[in-house]
Amino acid sequence: MRRDATVSDNSSSEVASHESPSNVLCACPAVSSSRGAHCRNLLTREGTPGTVIGVTVATSPGERLAEWRDAIDPSTTQLSFVDVTHGGRSAAMSSDGLGDRDRTPADVVEIEEMDLRRLGTEITSQLQQASEAPVVLCFDSLTDILQFESQERIHRFLNVLTARVEETGAYAHYHIDSDGHADRTFETLAPVFDETVSAGTEWG
Repeated sequence: MRRDATVSDNSSSEVASHESPSNVLCACPAVSSSRGAHCRNLLTREGTPGTVIGVTVATSPGERLAEWRDAIDPSTTQLSFVDVTHGGRSAAMSSDGLGDRDRTPADVVEIEEMDLRRLGTEITSQLQQASEAPVVLCFDSLTDILQFESQERIHRFLNVLTARVEETGAYAHYHIDSDGHADRTFETLAPVFDETVSAGTEWG
């Protein structure tokens, strides 16, 4: 499968071997208990994560952290976020805190406009800098970036990003609204991933 140069191409070419799939598509209704349950299970499928990298588009880093509250301990897991504010929402969060209720150390890189090249470069940088394993990436969500980019460009972007995840030995899951797209979208994107979980799937 052709890898596109949209994502920064500086990572090692050595591919790590995993018993668990490196890249999982999480296809659940956008508002459902199964979405949150799958996300938490995927975060901890290799045990307590040493590093969690969140990619946020419509949601904020604080909202993602609130959903993860029962799955990870921010005091022992390194947290970083790549947050696409797309000109409307500001994360309003600094490196020493996320929101009013939690003063949680985390690195937040804000991207003001949707730019796949910049997004890929920042995610790659976070993957390469992660020092505590296992490293888990949560991408929230493909549905949101499909509002800005074509399926073909996102397909190429994901080809490269999933390779970066494998090369760095990380584990990633990518949310998509199972009720929000035509069948063709899933037919285009699903083959990029090692596995797909959905609302009716038992995981973990």
